[in-house]
Amino acid sequence: TVKMKTTKTVLLAASLLLSAWLPAQAETLTGALSQTLARNPALASARFNYEANYTSQFVSLADMLPQVHGFVTQRRSDTEASDYTTGTYMPGESGELDTDSYGVRVTQQVFTSGRNLNAFRAKRADVKAERARLTANEQQILLGAIAAYMDVLESETIVELRRKNVDVLSEQLDAVKDRFEVGVVTRTDIAQSQAALSGAKASLLGAEAGLRGARASYREFVGLEAKDLQKPKRLPRLPRTLERAIDTARKESPTLKIAQAQAESGRLTTLSTLGTALPSVNFTGTYAKTEDPSLNAVGREVESTSVELTLNVPIFQGGRSLAAITGGMDFNNALRENVHAASNQLNREVITAWHNVTTTKSALIATEEQITAAELALEGVRAENRLGTRTNLDVLDAEEALLNARVNLANAERNQYVAAYSLLSTIGRLTAGRLRIEPATIEAAE
Repeated sequence: TVKMKTTKTVLLAASLLLSAWLPAQAETLTGALSQTLARNPALASARFNYEANYTSQFVSLADMLPQVHGFVTQRRSDTEASDYTTGTYMPGESGELDTDSYGVRVTQQVFTSGRNLNAFRAKRADVKAERARLTANEQQILLGAIAAYMDVLESETIVELRRKNVDVLSEQLDAVKDRFEVGVVTRTDIAQSQAALSGAKASLLGAEAGLRGARASYREFVGLEAKDLQKPKRLPRLPRTLERAIDTARKESPTLKIAQAQAESGRLTTLSTLGTALPSVNFTGTYAKTEDPSLNAVGREVESTSVELTLNVPIFQGGRSLAAITGGMDFNNALRENVHAASNQLNREVITAWHNVTTTKSALIATEEQITAAELALEGVRAENRLGTRTNLDVLDAEEALLNARVNLANAERNQYVAAYSLLSTIGRLTAGRLRIEPATIEAAE
């Protein structure tokens, strides 16, 4: 038993020691987007806006359904009647009366010349527009989270490059000072090295400030601090041709869907407005019971049922209906033209996003070639500097060229991913459903 307890203690200590030495689990881009879906308040606000708009359509639906109201009326009166010609008091028609009445009234708009039906259909179109707007907001927020994620990775890489550059230039400054002591170089070389080191320190401070800004942007979109972000392993799947990208955008772009749904809503609203100038038929049914209906019927109860059909025909409304119909038609024409404008804008955005993707790929290849050439150049300049055929300034320039190339590589990698996801957003496929991402589970303690 003692041996078993000792073994368990050793295993527990070993597991604790191992967990302390193991690195924290890295955050992936997919995980960051999952957290964004669960935590971003702007996205939550857009969801609530959609739910509110969706519910409001039932208000329009209610106008087409029967309206049932119950009523209770109590009336007290004190009547004194007399013959005004003789002044004789009339007791049969005088006295106090307490009348109670209650019942149910049903009203139904039987025919409204399409006013209520088209108003409901217009509201349904508004719901479609709001749904597309929710998708557009989701895409915008996810793209912002992706850009923030890549910005943090880029900034961390640049900070590391700048920090290593400061270390290299510090060592180089010490070496130049040693060479000055033996008379190999001049004070000019020391000043050049010192200037380069000071500039590198300033660039490091700027890079660190940029990293803090990138992390703040990440916190805004994702809702968590950026810790140990992992570089994405591969780019998302994109359309193979520009033509296919344009076709996909025409079918799935939320921007175009919003314009189309708004145009449909405008058309139906115009038809609903037209109904206000046309005849309508209303039905009213009432069932009531009245106790003590009159002084001559005290102690009696009267039960009544009535049915009423009313035909309303607008004849003259001061031009109100005509003005409303004309304005609605003009507004409908504007929304219809807006569909064409949105389609043209979508074509331009898809073409631009497509060529941004191809450009970033080419830029990445060129930057990698630039780094290879800069490394060879720096190696050669350093060798020639040791032989005395190159100056200290030449070495500093070559080091700066290599550093800039590596910074450009970090920026090119960032731009490649952002451009790819921007194309997905433009064609309408940067959604949680398309990316197969579920919102993260948030612990209650948080």
